Amino acid sequence: MQLKELQAIYPQGTISHTPSEDDTLLSLPIKNQWFLLPTEKLTENEVKLLTTILPEPSMTSDLNDHPWYQYLFLQKPFPITETTYRVIQLKIKKESPNAMEWLTHLSKLFNQVEDFFFIDATTALIIEERSTIIYQKSDLEGMLLTLESEFLIQAKAFIGAFNEANQQFVPYFFEEQQIFIDYVSRKKNIFSFQDVAIDYLTKDKITDSQIMQTLKDVLNIDDELKRIIKTLWLKQGNITSTSKELYIHRNTLQYRLEKFYERTGFSLKDMSDLTLCYLLIH
Repeated sequence: MQLKELQAIYPQGTISHTPSEDDTLLSLPIKNQWFLLPTEKLTENEVKLLTTILPEPSMTSDLNDHPWYQYLFLQKPFPITETTYRVIQLKIKKESPNAMEWLTHLSKLFNQVEDFFFIDATTALIIEERSTIIYQKSDLEGMLLTLESEFLIQAKAFIGAFNEANQQFVPYFFEEQQIFIDYVSRKKNIFSFQDVAIDYLTKDKITDSQIMQTLKDVLNIDDELKRIIKTLWLKQGNITSTSKELYIHRNTLQYRLEKFYERTGFSLKDMSDLTLCYLLIH
């Protein structure tokens, strides 16, 4: 059953990122979210039918034991720290009895995982603390392919951005979660915000997007970098043409691009990253 079908049948229902602890509400998991229905409006047979069609995933029964689940979904406090984290969202193609073992093995391949868990039968999160080793899309794709042959589980992933665990982290994550929901069926196996930015953003969304505003602060692009980004964009990423246009040596430009990548994790040699940075300076 699709979410739109549920809403058409039960217009009194509401959508939530988390199940309700209110006994007067029936929480039904659907599409990485929860559809909440007042039980007083339902017959006993309706409740049985709905919970049969949309059972609560057994893998999520211990979610309250995960501090990051409580922080992200239950608004429980989290110690403010300067440590930065990113959330990697995963969607397996279909339910599997080996899913939890698969996720455990995957988490062990990362250098510094703080928590990992399924939020429904096919959707999982890995919370990674920033360390000296930061895996990129190609690395994660290799990990998933390796585990696919062992567990026969196919998965797609969205790589979130690193941010401090402060008051902005949760709304930032919720925006990333919505992006993952919207694009997971349309994108290649591994993608990030940079890969969908052009499609996702409009002028209004650039202003409203918590992700974009945070990136502006984090990247701290100065005037010299703005000139490089604008010229690279106009030259379609061609470094030789850009260096000639800016009257700087090609090796000097390469060096500045590498320093920018080391500082931010954004590669201006990658058209997705370059396009996003171009949007940020406008």
